[in-house]
Amino acid sequence: MVTQKKSLLQTYEVMKPFQCPNTKFWHYEGTVIDLLPSEAEFLKLAGKIKLPGKKTTKELNNA
Repeated sequence: MVTQKKSLLQTYEVMKPFQCPNTKFWHYEGTVIDLLPSEAEFLKLAGKIKLPGKKTTKELNNA
C-alpha cells in the first residue's frame, strides 16, 4: 500500500527584498514564494516574509 506524503512547503509573501543563499536569486516585495518551515523561520524573524493575508505588527500599529 502506498501512502502519499503531505507537502511541507508553506506559502509566504515577501515583505522586503532578499537574496536566496542557495540560488543567489533575488525575491522582491509582493512576490509569493513556497518555503520549508526551516527555511522560513529566520526570514520571518527578520521581517522579510509573512503569511499571505496576515497583517504584521507594524501594519496593525499604523492602522
